[in-house]
Amino acid sequence: MNMKKLLLILFSLSYLTAWGFCAGGEKVVESSDRHAPKWIYGMEKDYIIVSAQAATIEDARDKAMLQVKKEILSSIAERVKSESHLTNEELSKDGSYQTLTRYVEQINTKSSNIPMLQEVSVAKAEAYYWEKLKRDKQYFYRYHIKYPFSKLELYRMVDNFQMQEAQLDSQLESFRTDNFTSYTTVEAMVQRISDLKIYESGLQEDDERRNICKSIMTAYNKYILEITLRQIDADRDQLTFAPYFGERRLTTNMIPKLRSNCLTALQYSTVGGECRVTYDYNAGCYPDEQNWLEVTLTVSGKKIKNTFYIK
Repeated sequence: MNMKKLLLILFSLSYLTAWGFCAGGEKVVESSDRHAPKWIYGMEKDYIIVSAQAATIEDARDKAMLQVKKEILSSIAERVKSESHLTNEELSKDGSYQTLTRYVEQINTKSSNIPMLQEVSVAKAEAYYWEKLKRDKQYFYRYHIKYPFSKLELYRMVDNFQMQEAQLDSQLESFRTDNFTSYTTVEAMVQRISDLKIYESGLQEDDERRNICKSIMTAYNKYILEITLRQIDADRDQLTFAPYFGERRLTTNMIPKLRSNCLTALQYSTVGGECRVTYDYNAGCYPDEQNWLEVTLTVSGKKIKNTFYIK
């Protein structure tokens, strides 16, 4: 076969291949650069290279960034696992490792809520390349990202993650061991309950620590119900009382609800840390009848109530 005939065959084959690619395969109709960069076809040390496709360039970019985040999380999980001396069974019970595996599973919907990934953004990508393609008369985009991620950065993220987990565990332990015996105000108790709710809301929905939070909240609610309102002094002009937790007297700026069967002109105030109610006894009360004043304090949704009798 002479050279001229061989060249003709090769030209025909290349033409048919190109025609078949355009007719039935993908065809690039637009791109961010004239030539595709070499890095999109391989792997590079200290970089994460990913690609994703979608109907719009924005969706393709976002999907590519999710892939970057997923690879970062997987790398952190593997590093935590390799540094651990736990058995596979112990690893499955370890809160830190469970948190990481949950993060990897939930990244498609909850990446914005994962603390360690909040700093990972497309703005930090070293390079990107996108293409608008056509296949079977349908247009779509493919987005490639080259994201810097060195071993040093991996170790830093692992350290940050472990510090965050240790802090969360320490906070949980402080909630668990808190029996409200150190507080001197009702507001401090209410704030503690609020802090626990905020802590729980920051956890992933299937985090085992949520179950512990619920048991702690049950205990906290019982503590609130242990608050009592005790009389300090009472006469026909005023009642003085204070909230107590066990034998410890508390103070509060909360305003209670007042109700009486005969006392009128009810006025509430706090004086020197004591709760005081003034009233008009003579308008409707009689010494030989039960004259009562009901005081209700609503604390964290619980009603703390007492009925005081005025002679």
